[in-house]
Amino acid sequence: MTNDERIKQAMAQFPEVFGLRAFPGKRFSLNERASYTSRGEVMLYVYTEDGLAFSKGTVEELRREVTR
Repeated sequence: MTNDERIKQAMAQFPEVFGLRAFPGKRFSLNERASYTSRGEVMLYVYTEDGLAFSKGTVEELRREVTR
C-alpha cells in the first residue's frame, strides 16, 4: 500500500466535516494534501471551516477528539 493510499484509508475513518471536543460549535475537516506519513504512522492535518491549517495528529489522537 502506498503512503497516499494509507492517508486516504485513514481519512475515510472520519466524517467529511466534524467537531472537536475542545471547540464546541466549530467545524473542521481533514486536508489530504497536507497529511503525510512518518515512521509508518499517518499524520492527518485538520483545517478550520475557513480553510486555515489548525493542527495535526495521528488517527488515534483524532479519534479521541472528534465529535460528529
